[in-house]
Amino acid sequence: MYPEIFEYSCYLTFDPLSSEQLREIESLVKPLGISIDVGSQYLEFDYSGRDNNRKVVRLLHQLAGIIGDANGEVRCELAWEDSDPSFEFYSIKGGCLLLQKGYIVREEPVVLDASKLSLPEYSAA
Repeated sequence: MYPEIFEYSCYLTFDPLSSEQLREIESLVKPLGISIDVGSQYLEFDYSGRDNNRKVVRLLHQLAGIIGDANGEVRCELAWEDSDPSFEFYSIKGGCLLLQKGYIVREEPVVLDASKLSLPEYSAA
């Protein structure tokens, strides 16, 4: 079963790339029809849609070999038809594409008193 929608958001910075490396990135991106803003020290894009063949992840894997090391991450929200979304976080280190999966964890519901409505206190989990 595949998610209904994949929503990617990417902002990566890295050491300067050569003009040859930039051309290589542009040639990888062009056939995919994804709009990517790339400069010698950054790469940024947003993509929302179906990605059942994981073309974006395949692209990220290829980019890892070109970029080597990057600061930042690619966040992907996977929207499922009958459940909470799940998440994938990608980073690039040592020429490798790294993946961390994430899930929503809900606390037990509480009844809100209308006379005392305020935002609940949050702490970093």
